[in-house]
Amino acid sequence: MSLPAQQGIRFSGASSGSFTRAADSYGLTPPKVSKMLQTLEHHLGSKLLHRTTRKVSLTDDGHAYYQRCVAVLNEIDDMEACLSSARIAPKGRLKVNFPTAMAKWIVIPALPGFIAQYPEISVEMGLTDRQVDIVGEGVDCVVRVGALEDSGLVAKRIGSMTTCTCASPSYLAQHGTPQTLEDLDQHTAVNYVSSDTGRARMWDFLVNGEAKTVQMRGAVAANDADAYVACALTGLGLAKTSMYLVEPHLRAGTLQDILRSFNTKPRPISVLYTPNRHPPKKLKIFIDWLAALYAQNPVLQGKTL
Repeated sequence: MSLPAQQGIRFSGASSGSFTRAADSYGLTPPKVSKMLQTLEHHLGSKLLHRTTRKVSLTDDGHAYYQRCVAVLNEIDDMEACLSSARIAPKGRLKVNFPTAMAKWIVIPALPGFIAQYPEISVEMGLTDRQVDIVGEGVDCVVRVGALEDSGLVAKRIGSMTTCTCASPSYLAQHGTPQTLEDLDQHTAVNYVSSDTGRARMWDFLVNGEAKTVQMRGAVAANDADAYVACALTGLGLAKTSMYLVEPHLRAGTLQDILRSFNTKPRPISVLYTPNRHPPKKLKIFIDWLAALYAQNPVLQGKTL
C-alpha cells in the first residue's frame, strides 16, 4: 500500500484512538495497520504514536504531522470542489461538537432546514460540555462559550451568552425574593455539577463593576441542563443559568428573573476550527449557517428580556 494510503490509516487511528477501529474502517486487520504505521514511521524517521494495550495517542511529532497532513488534505478537498460539481452542491461529512443543551435547543431544531438546503452534507454531532481536542479527535469545528485560550485555532465569534438568576413563583412565595447577594445566605439553590471538575459551580456576579463569586448551598444538584431547569421549575431552589434555556419559562411566568442588576457581562460564543488558507467549502457553509442561526436569537447576542 502506498504512503498516502498509510497516512489515511494513521489519520483514522489518531482520530479513533484505536488500531481496531482504524482497521475496520479500511477492511484490514489490526496487525496489518500496526505494520503499516511502523513503515510510515521508519520512512519519516520519527515516532508518531504512543501505543498501549488500550489506546493509541499522538506524540508531539505525530500531532504536528497530523495537523500538516489534515491541512494538505483539506487543500485537496477544496481544489477538487472548485473543479467539480461540488462548487454548486457541496458534499461530504462534517464532524462537529456542541455544548449539549445548546445543540438540543438551538442547533438541532434548525438542522432540517440546513439538510434540506445541502442534502449532500452529512453532519455528525458530538454533544459534550467538556473541552474537545479538535485535532486529536478529528473534529472539523467546535462551538465554545467563554474566553478562549491561545490554542492556535481559528476562532469566529457568533454570539454572546446572557445568563440570569431565576426561581419559580412558588419558591419565591415561600422564601421571599432576594434583593442583594447577602440575601442569598438565606436561600437554597439548585446546584449545577461541572463536567470538567465534578464539583458544583460557583455563582458569578458583578457588584459595582467587580466580579464576585458565591458558593450556594442546596439539597439538589444536577449535571444536565434540562434536569437543572426542571428542578428550578418544581421550586427546589434558585437557579443561575443561560438565559436561552429559560427564556420560554420567563416569558410564560413559570420562572421569574431576579437579581438582574448583578448579572455578569455576556460571555462570547465562538466557533473554532483548524487553520487553513482554504477551509473546505462544506465547513465554511456550515459555519456561516451557524452564525446566521445564532444571530436570529437576541439572548444569544448579549440581549436580555
